[in-house]
Amino acid sequence: MFFTILFIVLAAETAWKFHQLSRAPQNRGVRWLTLCVVCAVATYALAIEHGTRGIDGTFGIGTAKLLMDTLFMGMTYSLMLFYLYSTGDTPAVRRRARREGVGFLAAVTGIVATAVTPPHHAVLHSTFEDADMTVPRVALFYLGIGLYALYALAMSCRRTQRFARMSSGAEAVGLWTASAGLLGLAASTGIRSVFVVVRSQGGVVPAWLSVSTGILLVVSLPAFVVGVTWPGVRSRCAAWRLRREHRRIHRELEPLWRLLSSAYPDTVLPQAGRGGRAGFRYARRVIECRDGLVRISPHLSSVEPVLESMAPKALAERLHRAAVAVRRGQVPSRPGTPLALSRDGDTAEVEQLVALSRALHALSASAS
Repeated sequence: MFFTILFIVLAAETAWKFHQLSRAPQNRGVRWLTLCVVCAVATYALAIEHGTRGIDGTFGIGTAKLLMDTLFMGMTYSLMLFYLYSTGDTPAVRRRARREGVGFLAAVTGIVATAVTPPHHAVLHSTFEDADMTVPRVALFYLGIGLYALYALAMSCRRTQRFARMSSGAEAVGLWTASAGLLGLAASTGIRSVFVVVRSQGGVVPAWLSVSTGILLVVSLPAFVVGVTWPGVRSRCAAWRLRREHRRIHRELEPLWRLLSSAYPDTVLPQAGRGGRAGFRYARRVIECRDGLVRISPHLSSVEPVLESMAPKALAERLHRAAVAVRRGQVPSRPGTPLALSRDGDTAEVEQLVALSRALHALSASAS
């Protein structure tokens, strides 16, 4: 169940990364982070029994194992390149990336050559737990994977901590969580590399120690995933709440907008495509309502010195009569002052527009 949930989270993050990549295809950082998540998802897909059985049944026993190890190394390499390009796409960064690429290809070539040279069963037909580490080729295989992953994870962890110290809020929380996950992954990988050395010399690793490193790995990976995805998830949730609020306000301003646009049709802005984003439609409706109120203000002549101090219900009644007068072509008795509902900022003004619109809706409902 745990790994199923983790796989779903990774798959969702992959879909989101592809969406981000489609919007910024030239962003090298997004490219490498997308590749990192793809490698993680592919590794977990192969770790499932059906995935392993399918690959091994098609290409031979041990192919899934070799592919998983290569993808794991690719995940750590891509993550390291993501952090490298996060500092900027400069000539020095590109040179460093090329050197890291050469090192990655050399490491992958080494472990593949070690795995496929006869006899194949020395590596491909065993797992880390039951492999005979006294065979030099087996020890080199697991040690090569462990040391490269340790290097890449340590570099990524160091850069994550650097960015976390420069961040604040949810982004800092996510980066520190990701850093803790990377630190745990690096520690687990380093300890397992020590296990390889001990077992290659004929030593025995206590079972409880092997279990402990496995638990550390299981805990660290979701911590890293949560840390990487948390700021994005939080910002998307905030954006969703904002869109929902904009849709609500757009809907509640309908009575006021209809009244003002019937009096002044030329205040309605031209359509921009089909539908439009919620934020755009919200801003457009607020602007149209404000423009309509400015235009109709001269018809709101009153003995009260400040129209803005009137209750929404009384102002709605006066506004309704003024709209009727405009549609009949009546000329205002005096120029008047443009109506400004609030001087406390845009948010307060929008709230007063909504209150006025609700009063108009209640007025029309009572009249009918």
